[in-house]
Amino acid sequence: MPMQPLDIQKTRFAHKMRGYDPVEVENFLALVAEDLTQRLGEIERLERDNRSLRERVAHSEDRERQLHDAILRGKKVSDEMISTSQREAQLLVREAEMTAERMVGQAAERAAEVESRIAELRMRRKELQLKFKSTLELFGQILDAEMEDERTAATVHTLPRRTKTGA
Repeated sequence: MPMQPLDIQKTRFAHKMRGYDPVEVENFLALVAEDLTQRLGEIERLERDNRSLRERVAHSEDRERQLHDAILRGKKVSDEMISTSQREAQLLVREAEMTAERMVGQAAERAAEVESRIAELRMRRKELQLKFKSTLELFGQILDAEMEDERTAATVHTLPRRTKTGA
């Protein structure tokens, strides 16, 4: 067991001849006891500080572990979000491509229908033009025939005129 200041103060030495001066020894022992008291107080304070600092270090290490875990969880969540976003973006691109292909196909079909309709209308126009030309030619022939009839029928034979003399 370590020596305490009180042990030093209670220590007594036997008196011998030619020994040390008891007062000086007592004074020195008092000084040593007082110094030991201060040092033990200092040690006790340092041990308290050490315990407090160890607790703070342990608390800080615990907080550091918690922060590290939170960072790892955040990174994991972030990676999952990025992965999910990339998958969603790929799906959106695929859907857009499929929609675009479908729209292009529909447009091509519509264009083919329009071209077919245009060709049909051109053919009908050509038919109408031919019918109209035939009709005009027929009317021209009818007109020519009527004019010919009129020319032949228009030769009017006139009778000589009678005079009023003698009758």
